[in-house]
Amino acid sequence: MENKKEYRSAIRSRRLIREAFLTLLQEKELRKITVTDIVKRADINRSTFYAHYPDVRGVIEEFENEIVEETIEVLDKMEYRNIFRNPAPFLQNISRSLEKHQEFYKVLVESSCVESFTEKIKAVCIQHVKNAPDIPQEIREAQFLDIRLSFFIGGILNVYQQWFLGQLECTLEDISEDIAQIIVKSTADFAETEWMK
Repeated sequence: MENKKEYRSAIRSRRLIREAFLTLLQEKELRKITVTDIVKRADINRSTFYAHYPDVRGVIEEFENEIVEETIEVLDKMEYRNIFRNPAPFLQNISRSLEKHQEFYKVLVESSCVESFTEKIKAVCIQHVKNAPDIPQEIREAQFLDIRLSFFIGGILNVYQQWFLGQLECTLEDISEDIAQIIVKSTADFAETEWMK
């Protein structure tokens, strides 16, 4: 019974810390947020904070890791030959994930952390595609795959960043549809390979 109480208390503390952090992100620059700011806003003591996170960066990393895990879950459900023929379902799943964490993404892209996080997501996506069991070895090792993956994944991430910065007047659904059309048209020659048939 005591363990259950402690578990609930830990969950509650983490939730309070995360909520306080997100609220503070809307008020001040990320680099100016301190542990003191978070514990005051969360109405907890410092030892409670340090029981869960080593520092402010630890809170950010927890958000980032959750997003990376969700991205991997989306990638795991995908057959890669289909992404070139019909990328819309994959992109719609990504958009749903982005909407779920919209508040964090918006603040992230406005901060100095966005570049390292974008590179992390890009690397995870490229590695996942290259390790996919339904991609033949000769395609996996081909130079054109690296170039295309880097181009498309980097481009997609950049478009989403622009949307979160308010530079694109459209919905995430519009973005998914447009990117899907671009991928299909741009990979028409790739779709003619034996692997894709």
